[in-house]
Amino acid sequence: MKQKCTTLRGTMIPEVMHMEESKVILQDLPTSVRGFVFQGEDGEPVIVVNSRLSREQNRRTYRHEKRHIRRNELNDPTYHEYKEA
Repeated sequence: MKQKCTTLRGTMIPEVMHMEESKVILQDLPTSVRGFVFQGEDGEPVIVVNSRLSREQNRRTYRHEKRHIRRNELNDPTYHEYKEA
């Protein structure tokens, strides 16, 4: 069975779940990165959370990234956030 994937900067990442109508990817990231959100090729937001972190940390990250989506920050070219964990 072929697994549906999302492309992130040329890298194929398996899509692992859908939560509340959002695509969510569990990805092995540096521990300094909790997660992020980007606009997929279909224009829909994709939330990436760090597989190295706990389920509870990922829930918090998911909620944080959903706030960015609700505030429409993905469509704001001046918005950029980066925080060390």
